[in-house]
Amino acid sequence: MIGKIVNGKFYQQPFVALLLIFLFGQTAEAQTIVGKVTDAKNAAIQNAQVALFYQKSIVAQTLTDNEGKFALNASNNGNFLLRVNATGFAGFARIISNYDAQNFSAPLTIVLSPQAVNNEVTISVTGNETRLSETPASVVVLNRQTLENSAAETIDDALRQVPGFTLFRRASSKTSNPTTQGANLRGIGGSGAARTSVLFDGTSLNDAFGGWTYWNRIPRAAIEQIEVLRGGASSVYGSGGLSGAINILSKKPNDNFPVLRVESSGGTEGTLDGSLFAAVGKGGWNFDLGAETFQTAGYFPTSQETRGRADARANSRHDNGFSTIEKKIAENNRIFVRGNIFAERRDNGTSLQKNRTYFRQAAAGSDFGNAKVGSFTVRSFAETQVYDQTFAAVSVDRNTENLSRIQRVPSRATGASVNWLRPFAKQVLSSSFDIKSVSGFSDETIFSNNRAVSIVGAGGRQISFGVFAQDFWRVNSKLTLNFGGRFDFWRNANALSTTRNLTGNQSANVIIFPEKREKAFSPQISALYQINSKLGASVSFNKSFRAPTLNELYRAFRVGNVLTLANENLRAERATNFEGGLRYAFWDNKLNLRGTAFTTKVSNPVVSVTVSQTPNLITRQRQSLGSTRSSGLELDLEANLRRDWSVSAGYLLVDARVKSFPANAQLIDNFLPQVARQQFTFQTFYRPEKYSVGLQGRIMGAQFDDDQNQFRLRPFFTLDTFASRRLLKNLEIFAAGENIFNKRYDIALTPTLNIGAPRSVRIGLRFNLGKN
Repeated sequence: MIGKIVNGKFYQQPFVALLLIFLFGQTAEAQTIVGKVTDAKNAAIQNAQVALFYQKSIVAQTLTDNEGKFALNASNNGNFLLRVNATGFAGFARIISNYDAQNFSAPLTIVLSPQAVNNEVTISVTGNETRLSETPASVVVLNRQTLENSAAETIDDALRQVPGFTLFRRASSKTSNPTTQGANLRGIGGSGAARTSVLFDGTSLNDAFGGWTYWNRIPRAAIEQIEVLRGGASSVYGSGGLSGAINILSKKPNDNFPVLRVESSGGTEGTLDGSLFAAVGKGGWNFDLGAETFQTAGYFPTSQETRGRADARANSRHDNGFSTIEKKIAENNRIFVRGNIFAERRDNGTSLQKNRTYFRQAAAGSDFGNAKVGSFTVRSFAETQVYDQTFAAVSVDRNTENLSRIQRVPSRATGASVNWLRPFAKQVLSSSFDIKSVSGFSDETIFSNNRAVSIVGAGGRQISFGVFAQDFWRVNSKLTLNFGGRFDFWRNANALSTTRNLTGNQSANVIIFPEKREKAFSPQISALYQINSKLGASVSFNKSFRAPTLNELYRAFRVGNVLTLANENLRAERATNFEGGLRYAFWDNKLNLRGTAFTTKVSNPVVSVTVSQTPNLITRQRQSLGSTRSSGLELDLEANLRRDWSVSAGYLLVDARVKSFPANAQLIDNFLPQVARQQFTFQTFYRPEKYSVGLQGRIMGAQFDDDQNQFRLRPFFTLDTFASRRLLKNLEIFAAGENIFNKRYDIALTPTLNIGAPRSVRIGLRFNLGKN
């Protein structure tokens, strides 16, 4: 072997390769290379990708059949590189020289070894591509195989297997209001906005106006890998990276290896879904298309004991699609354009409370550069969105409800970024500049006793700039350093609030808010020291921040009998993060254990604070507290016990409390709302040749639904299961069950108890062409 396979890519040792080509560079007649690919137990490996290279170009490629056999025609010079890749196995490569050409007719036997747990996985969530084993950060990777063997039907439900990942509510995005779907990591929360930057192929999925995430904007069939970075990430991603980052990557097309993934299922609660992804490359042009449709009749989120005639099912329906056209100009240069559309509607648990979203986005970019000056990536986007929602007041006996608000929130955003990266002998330098503009306005009609009494509007514009630089330095074989920083500046302008009373002839009351400017510096320094071949230690310090969204500044909303007011005086959240960890590898890297201790202090955290409370209405307002602290311990275990059997588990212990709040000292030492003290997850997959079986379990500790720690949500345990059976070479049937013990766990007390989704079962078909 003259190189290394890393995440399916071959990295040559160029001087050795040139020497071999020089020594054996003679002409060879056309030959056929035949062989068989097996594992260590001589079991055939089907659908392994076998490719023959000549001077870095593919001259022939194929997939192994159901007996692990392959045949390649070699009609060029005889100094080839034979490369073999298969899911779950370490890559294989060897030189086929003229001397070997005389024996081409003799079948080759290629034995693949099990892939070490994540050690050679390439990640990019840290700001530049590096191997997972070489990053000091706490990163968890969900690959395509893990996603395909999970019972989870949505991206956020799959991510709940990562300890520390939470949404504002415990409910799934299948049935919860989108404004509660902001992602948080390591117990940093307090309101519905995301403290985690979520990206799809480098473009943000965080809602520009509200900060939450539409997890259903991306077809699941398109996803190849999800990377979760836990800990402050503002040094790379700016605002939104207060507690970390999530990077979702799509499958990339490959010349002469088209990709087609189709999945459809149906199940209980009237749930139907279909997801498609297709990609093809030819002659330097690449094209991909992803689409998805989903609907569920949902369930009653109120418990049987409190349910009344006003209660209805919480349900949803969405459709999405995206398409990319790309042109490769040279080896590493390309330009592309991408369009993304998304629409959804939801019923939120009563007859009158509903919401709809219409979203459109266009993005374009270019990658170019060379070894001398480095590589550049340029990205730009423009998006528009309309969000509609109705709110209602429900009687105490829940038998009647009255419309309280009709709300429409149009918003738009544009942005662009330029990134530069240049590898040196032991260092990788990178830097970037980005700019973003967001504008939005909340138009509301307020009702009282079923009559419209006023029209209220509020909104503004936010413009932000960011500059980033980073140095990833492999000092020697044992020590890796990563340090850098980012400077951000933003201002809120054109902000105003208008109120018009409809019960009289009064003119509109207009309040113009003063322009606000803020800035933040987010440094980062971390180190990984490989003590020996099995044990490594890491430390990290960074600062992160999050600017309040236009939604938090200017839009009020109501959930059940809880009214949350906006606050135009909110300040940016600022976090100081420390962490240290150990990694230990057992049994030739077949089992990896990682432990990380961390502490995060947040100044000016935005929390929904209770300002008044009556039997019919709880009024809260988003306020900037003095400070909070989240400290804890993460444990992650990953094991490939055999080629066809893997186990992973994770545990989070976090103590997240209010440390100071001059305006209300009674909240000091209270637990942060919506943060469980303990989380434990596990999953195991058994994948023989023609079928697979999986189990995923999750235990969540108790947490509070409010700032005053009055409404306690009880701990719970859920178990999911998945099984599939291959029918044909690329076709399989599967069955998935979520919450199979039918545990009715708490998700909200507003103050009426809302409960999680009951047991659900679905059966489906999956077609997968070009999966390797």
